[in-house]
Amino acid sequence: MVTGAARGIGFGIAKKFADEGATVVIADVLDEAAQSAEKLGDQGDFYKINLRSRDAIFAMADEIHAKYGHIDILVNCAGVARPCPTLKLGEEMLDEVIDINMKAPLFCCQAVGKYMRKDGGGSIVNISSGNSRMINVGRVPYGITKGAVNLLTQQLGAEWAMYNIKVNAIAPGWIRTEMVERPLSTGILDAKKIMSVSPIGRFGTVEEIANLACFLASDESNYIVGQIIFDDGGWSMGIMPDGLDYIRENDKEEE
Repeated sequence: MVTGAARGIGFGIAKKFADEGATVVIADVLDEAAQSAEKLGDQGDFYKINLRSRDAIFAMADEIHAKYGHIDILVNCAGVARPCPTLKLGEEMLDEVIDINMKAPLFCCQAVGKYMRKDGGGSIVNISSGNSRMINVGRVPYGITKGAVNLLTQQLGAEWAMYNIKVNAIAPGWIRTEMVERPLSTGILDAKKIMSVSPIGRFGTVEEIANLACFLASDESNYIVGQIIFDDGGWSMGIMPDGLDYIRENDKEEE
C-alpha cells in the first residue's frame, strides 16, 4: 500500500514495486490515481481516501486486508508543502499540513501495523524530506512535520522490531517532480543555486528514490531498523554555496 501515489515519488515507488512483482494499492485522494493504478496493469489497485480522517484510514486498512488477506508493505508518501512566510501562517493551513504529513503516517502505521503484527511482520517505509535537516525558509509546517516523521520512524523502529515489523524512512533531496518543477518554472527556485550546494551536481530521479524504497521494503535490508536515509546526492552534508568551485579551479589534472 502506497499513499500519495497518484504521481511523483509515490507513483515511482508503486511502479517499482509492481515491476518487482508486488500487487500495489495506490491510496490517494486524487481522481487521477485511478489512472495511475491502471498503468500498473493487473498488479495495480486504487483506493480513494481522504487521509485527514483517522476513521477512513482504519477502514481502508480493514478493507484492503480483507480483500488480499495480508498487507506486507506500507509506504507513507502522501504529503503537502504549502510554502508560507511564518508570520502569515494561519491555523487552517497548519492543521492541513499536520493532518496529512504527520498524523496520517502515524494512523496508517497503526492501522496497517496491527495486521502486520498479527500476520508475522512487514515493512514500513516513511517518506520524509531533506528539509527535515536542511532549512528551507518559509516552510515551517513542512519542516516540522517531516522532522516528526523522522522521530516517528525511530520510535516505531525501536518499538515494533520485536514484532518483525521493520520501519525506516527516506529523506529525498531535490527530485524533479511536479512539486519541484512548478517553482523552478516560475523562478521561485533557482536550479543553478541548488546545484551549487550539490556534490553530485544534479537533481535526483524518482527512480532513485523508488530503488531505495524497494530495498528497504525487502528482506535484503532486514538489519536496518529505525533509520532515516538521506537520498539526496550529498545535499544534506551542507557544503557552502559554490563551495565546489575551489576544487574545480585548483584540482586540475597535471599535464
